[in-house]
Amino acid sequence: MRHKLTALLLCSALLLLPKPTHADTLHGCVSSAPNSVILLNEGDQQAYDLVGDTAAVKVGERVKVSGKKKKDTSGKRYFLVEKVSKNYGACKVSPVTP
Repeated sequence: MRHKLTALLLCSALLLLPKPTHADTLHGCVSSAPNSVILLNEGDQQAYDLVGDTAAVKVGERVKVSGKKKKDTSGKRYFLVEKVSKNYGACKVSPVTP
């Protein structure tokens, strides 16, 4: 009986623990805009202002970043960078067709 009670309490405690949050990831080319750094995400083709730990993010580079997708009160997308997961090097430039 005592073991069943202990197991029940343990299971209940595990259910009450906060669930770990999974980081979002974006990957794409980084460009600059007035007062911000922007990443065009290859996944959803959306542009995100990058904020947070952006020291390793370089304009003109293709990167993969981990963090959280957010929207401000006006609906503008931004991404809270927790870390740069991978740097793929320079962005490929698309040829201009006349």
